Amino acid sequence: MKIALSRLQAVLVVITLAWGSLAYAQTGPTETKTSVPSTKELKVLLKTANEPADHLRIAAYYRHEAERLTQSSKEHAELAAIYEKNPPFASMVAKHGDSFGQGAPHCKRFAELNAEAAKEATALAELHEGMAKAAEQKQP
Repeated sequence: MKIALSRLQAVLVVITLAWGSLAYAQTGPTETKTSVPSTKELKVLLKTANEPADHLRIAAYYRHEAERLTQSSKEHAELAAIYEKNPPFASMVAKHGDSFGQGAPHCKRFAELNAEAAKEATALAELHEGMAKAAEQKQP
């Protein structure tokens, strides 16, 4: 009975995550005052950015990434809490820890990694916002 319940919970978590991904994919990126460039556009902008608007678009990309990574970190933290209450692979986690790649240690690790990456993306956004201000001051 416990195994069936834990499998049901795992299936529900997967369905919930898939549904959330589909909802995000259908809505697409939101248009703001400064449009968020694609990854391909970002690569070009990083090489050629001279104007304040270019740096603001780069900052918008990193702000968007920070939001996405923060959300992913929260989702992994929630999953870790679920797995701690109801560990599906208790013997494997006890034996191999987070190197097993599933369960609470796995989700905790990805929550930490995504939170760290979100901080780095925020720092890059702030850097490019500062570069945009400096470029504005240079213009007559």
